[in-house]
Amino acid sequence: MSALQNLKTSSESKKHVKSLLVYIKSKSKEDLERFAKSCGTTSSNLLQIAYGGSVSAILSKKINKESEGKISLSELRPDIFS
Repeated sequence: MSALQNLKTSSESKKHVKSLLVYIKSKSKEDLERFAKSCGTTSSNLLQIAYGGSVSAILSKKINKESEGKISLSELRPDIFS
């Protein structure tokens, strides 16, 4: 399998973080910026994570804490927090 095929297979297998998508969509732009800042990241990075991008365990914990548990650790990082 070529490197390009591996990349496509890898990106296709990543799942959306539905609770994060719902949370992001429920916020105004200003509130989303505040939330991202309180997590120590950017709104763009949160969108990348929501659509299947990677997230560290540390950032996962911050997102979970700042969302008051609305975004679960097990959904953000099932490999660590399941």
